[in-house]
Amino acid sequence: MILNIIIAVALLGFLIFVHELGHFLAARKFGMAVEEFGIGFPPRLWGKKKGNTLYSINLIPLGGFVKIAGEDGENTDEHESETDTHGSKKGNRFSDKPIWQRVIVLSAGVIMNFLVGWLLLIPVMGLGSPHQIVVTQVAPDSPAAVAGFAEGDILEGFESADDFVSFIDMHKGEPTTFEVYQDGEAKELTVTPRINPPEGEGALGIGFVSGGLEAVPWYEAIWNALVRAGEMFLFIFILLFRLIASIFDGSHLYSQVSGPVGIYKATTQAAGLGWLYLANLMALISLNLAALNIFPFPALDGGRIIFLGIEKIRKKPVSAEVQQWVNGGAFILLLLLMVLVTIQDVSKFF
Repeated sequence: MILNIIIAVALLGFLIFVHELGHFLAARKFGMAVEEFGIGFPPRLWGKKKGNTLYSINLIPLGGFVKIAGEDGENTDEHESETDTHGSKKGNRFSDKPIWQRVIVLSAGVIMNFLVGWLLLIPVMGLGSPHQIVVTQVAPDSPAAVAGFAEGDILEGFESADDFVSFIDMHKGEPTTFEVYQDGEAKELTVTPRINPPEGEGALGIGFVSGGLEAVPWYEAIWNALVRAGEMFLFIFILLFRLIASIFDGSHLYSQVSGPVGIYKATTQAAGLGWLYLANLMALISLNLAALNIFPFPALDGGRIIFLGIEKIRKKPVSAEVQQWVNGGAFILLLLLMVLVTIQDVSKFF
């Protein structure tokens, strides 16, 4: 249990570190003064200053940040002094740089996460993975629910969805044993498929998807992984808009969103199946981070780029006070959303 939590936190922390490293490297490339490079959110556990940058490790592990001088529009007054209170010289702050450089710095974390997702998918595509059935939904009081099936279970031994359906049809009314990977452990669950199931539930009472990849040569794997990464990124990005719309149209897509607890459960399951499955999951999480951070919502990288677009149109930046209020309010909303999603994830365990 403890080891699984450590692995999940370490993997998520690595992907966040990569994201923040992108911001850091781009800022340094354009000569911006970086005040702090932090892993996790405060309170601070450890810090060491090298040059003008404080490198820190913080208590809350589900995040990270790069603090660049002038990133919120502060110290942009024309009568400012040559050196601000942090020791950064005029011309070395984020707000002093051309808009195109600032856009690159804000996008660098997203680019890094996309690259990591792409690179992780290359061995997945090159080596391939066996075909499996993944349970996506279990109907209450169904034979599958009574037998102990759960969302995320992986059923082995089937080449395709058609094979699985045919197998179920052949064993209706008969106690049937399935080999299942559940929470990272191999189990055998016995269930009797219904002969006359309720409409929309099926004989077992589960929803499922089938997955698996055929191995391809490495030169094809590189291109196929890039295409797959692009498709996944676009799908997630569009899904974020649908997620917001679902709040108002009653479709409740947000109920399918997972947070840190859901990531822990998925990581545990993937680790139990082997490193290729874990690499595939990490690629998905990395691409999720890329799509989420470029989403045009305040406090996220995409929202901050919107402010730069407004600055380009107005020929002057949005005031630092407005940016801080908008980004601060949005950050609180994101924290509340994380809490709600975490409560939802925990409730699924019970």
